[in-house]
Amino acid sequence: MSQEDIKIPVLLSERYRIISVLGSGGFCDTFLAEDTQMPSGRRCVIKQLKPVNNNDFQVSQLVQKRFQREAAILEQLGGASNQIPSLYAYFQTVEQFYLVQEWIDGQTLLQKVQQRGCLSESEVVSILISLLEVLEYVHSKGIIHRDIKPDNIMLRSSDSKPVLIDFGAVRETMGTVLNT
Repeated sequence: MSQEDIKIPVLLSERYRIISVLGSGGFCDTFLAEDTQMPSGRRCVIKQLKPVNNNDFQVSQLVQKRFQREAAILEQLGGASNQIPSLYAYFQTVEQFYLVQEWIDGQTLLQKVQQRGCLSESEVVSILISLLEVLEYVHSKGIIHRDIKPDNIMLRSSDSKPVLIDFGAVRETMGTVLNT
């Protein structure tokens, strides 16, 4: 899949230069980009909400609200933990919604296991202990990730710390109503 297949401008919002396509999921396309307005030209991840191919306005609104909630969660959590990507921007252009977040240089836990095979017990314990600290923090804010899997855990190159990514399926525990 290429950038042309997804139809996104080379320079988004007159600021972000798209470098490559990182992935395409059910509701979002994800890109690696460079922030041209930062002296460092820092890299970032841009998530573009796909248009909902459904004429149901309520479904479209629900998807947009979930995307906006992911941005709000990153804004709340990312700045306080270096194991959650920071939110850099959230904006809309001609009915397209974008979320710009910190790029984590590394590989997913899934990629590492596919590349190396099984991890040692000590490596697994180290990853789990570090992840539990992040999850304790996330849960203390009344948030549940709901999609923890090896593909949503980045192992940062600089320090091998696990970083929890993809907060698209989060659920806020506050105000949850149980149906009997």
